[in-house]
This record gives sequence, C-alpha cells and structure tokens, in this order.
Amino acid sequence: MKVNRKVVTSLILIVAAAAILFVVFTNLSVSRVGTEKGDIAPDFTLPMYNGNEGSLSNYEGNVVIMNLWASWCDPCRREMPELMKLHQEYKDKGVTVVTVNMNSYERTQEEAEKFVKEHDMEQTPAMIDEEGEVADLYNLQLLPTTYILDENRKIVDKIAGETNFEQLENKIKEHLR
Repeated sequence: MKVNRKVVTSLILIVAAAAILFVVFTNLSVSRVGTEKGDIAPDFTLPMYNGNEGSLSNYEGNVVIMNLWASWCDPCRREMPELMKLHQEYKDKGVTVVTVNMNSYERTQEEAEKFVKEHDMEQTPAMIDEEGEVADLYNLQLLPTTYILDENRKIVDKIAGETNFEQLENKIKEHLR
C-alpha cells in the first residue's frame, strides 16, 4: 500500500496544530498563583491580633480588600479609618477587609498593637506578618499596598500607595454579586 505524502504531511500538521491549541488553551484557562492582576493571590496563615490564627483562603466567597501596613507609615495612618468605614458599611454585603501588619518592618511591637487598638482594627481579620512571610510572598515594595480580590481569590486590582473609601467602594461594587 502506497501512502500519499501530502496526506501524511497534512495529518502531521493537523496533529501539531491541535497540540499547540491545546497548550495555549490550557495555559489561558488555568489561573496561576501570583501577585499581579489576574493571578490567584497566594494563600498564607498568620496569627491575628485577636489571638486566633487566620488564612487568606478563609475569606474565599467574599470580595476581599487586603491591606498591607505598618504603624509608622503616614499614608497607612490616613487610610486606615477609611478601610474600617468600608468594613462597617460592606461587611454584610459580601466584603471582608483583611489587614496585615508588616511586623518585621515595625520599630516596636507595642507601636503596632497601639495602632490596632487606636483604629479598632480587631473588628476585622487583623493579621500579623511576624517573619516577613507575606512581605516576601507578595514582593512588597511600598506601604501601604492594597489588593482587591474576587470571591475566588483572584486579584482584580492592586493599589500601591494610599487609597480611600470612595476609590475602594468604586472598585468593589463591580465585583459584588
């Protein structure tokens, strides 16, 4: 039986094209863990100021506003009341404000604890990054940094620098059910 070279070449090209399409489709449809828009936010577990331990993944199912801060940071001081206001207004609407103290950046632990009490942050999941794990995991470059995550922990926005209630409210409204 004689095989036609054109038929064999065509079949090889079809199989190669199908393989390429499969690889492209697989890479586009699978979200990767990372710290940029479109990535799945890396999970972590940390102690909290209320004495418990918490993980970022505990809040899946809600839109999450995750704020990375330090007590000596003036923009952090200015925006924290805005974050607490956002928490109060949206906690029953599927939004969780998670704050993470960059404790390894703090001058003293007492200053961080005073900041938490001063801003009544124990009403939210207020976590403590004691060893710099989250700072490293998220390649922290600037304080404050705020991530907005959808219900599946996908990063929908990242704000490096100070934010406010209105800016956050506008960003989360499009992600509420």
